[in-house]
Amino acid sequence: MKRILKKYMSLKYRIPSIIILSLLILGSSIIGISYKRYEEINVEKHVKMAQGITMLMAENFDAQKIDYYMENNYSLDEYKDLTEHYKLIMDSYLDVKHIYIYKFYKDKEDGPLNGRVIVDMIETGEDSTLYGSIATVGNTYLADEETAAVYDRMISGQECVFEKNRIGEREVTFLAYIKPVMDSEGNYMCSMGVDFSLNELYGKGIQFIIELLVVITVVILAVIIGVNILLSVILFRPLEKMTSCIQSFKFDTDKDRFDNLNGFESLNIHLNNEIDELYNALLLSLKDSAYYVSSFNRAKNEIEEISETAYKDALTSVGSKTAYNGAIAKLQEDVDEKKLFCFGFVMIDVNNLKYVNDTYGHELGDEYIKGCCSIICNAFKKSPVFRIGGDEFVVILKDADYDTRMELVDDMENAFTAAYNNMEVEPYYRYSASYGHAIFDPLLDKSVEEVLKRADQRMYEYKKEFKRVNGSYR
Repeated sequence: MKRILKKYMSLKYRIPSIIILSLLILGSSIIGISYKRYEEINVEKHVKMAQGITMLMAENFDAQKIDYYMENNYSLDEYKDLTEHYKLIMDSYLDVKHIYIYKFYKDKEDGPLNGRVIVDMIETGEDSTLYGSIATVGNTYLADEETAAVYDRMISGQECVFEKNRIGEREVTFLAYIKPVMDSEGNYMCSMGVDFSLNELYGKGIQFIIELLVVITVVILAVIIGVNILLSVILFRPLEKMTSCIQSFKFDTDKDRFDNLNGFESLNIHLNNEIDELYNALLLSLKDSAYYVSSFNRAKNEIEEISETAYKDALTSVGSKTAYNGAIAKLQEDVDEKKLFCFGFVMIDVNNLKYVNDTYGHELGDEYIKGCCSIICNAFKKSPVFRIGGDEFVVILKDADYDTRMELVDDMENAFTAAYNNMEVEPYYRYSASYGHAIFDPLLDKSVEEVLKRADQRMYEYKKEFKRVNGSYR
């Protein structure tokens, strides 16, 4: 799951997703604004059309003759000519669903709104137009609520634009335009009206939006494909190459680091953009790192060789005098800071080294020293051992060896005694040494040096007694 999440959180998927989402939001906004503006323009267009139609209707209509037409049952040739003229008008405007002349009135001020039909032409939907007849002309009907709502504006001479619903076999919404006809004194006479079907207008709007949607979709797809190709060339593919190369890096040896550098350099990315700058910066960093680490390793090896020489005794491989001085300084620091109280020393001096050197030569003398050192190290396996002089050794007792120091000292003494008593070997294999040990007493000792002096004094006393019993040579 984490792997899948990491994959889809990568720039390769996030950037195209952001672009697609942005384009979808932009496209949706364009479609929404376009549809809204299309509706506004369409309404404005049909209102102007209605204004022109009512002007044509008014050219041959005399409102003063309304009562005259009614008295003659709307059968006069003059009235018939008028309706023929309106028929031509309606046939000329395909979007018109209804043109009419009504006289709206109320029997009383708070009563319902009535409408007496003077001219009434309705599109039937069967490629013909139903014109005013005895069945409708002259009748009075109860006006709908939408028309009643604009009555006050109408009788004051204002043109009215509104929507109204008519429920038949199906509900139809109309855009209605009504222009009141006033006499010379400004009195309301009747109203000329034109209705358009908003269902059809909205249908055209939906068709427009579908066409616009198809165009926008094609454009968005083209942009997405183009952007993806462009991003792949200038961004994703170079980044994938660099990532894949970096993931294959090894850092175990100098050869690995130079192989990393050569592999990254072989990508040969040249795009003249930020990716190019990133690649060159990483390449430069790899070069600096490879040469720096190589130089560092050489210096480290040299330092380690120097350190090994300085801190390790060349003959016995135990700690050197330099290492011993550093250890003593660290002990003193811990004592001063009251971090350490349980430690001690074993001072060891090889017996009769001069006799072995003088009698058998320095090579066997060195072997004699190494044999003595081996006995010391075998006894104190967990403690640091230092050779601080030609025939002198110091053991620093801490931790487990400190707790069992007496047993370890006895082990060392027994080993030297066994070697000394072995009369079957040459003198230079009969190892012997004098020793003395002491531990730190926080109530008495103020420095590490005081402990060392006690151990050294006891070692001197041991050597003195050894010579008294065994002579100058064992």
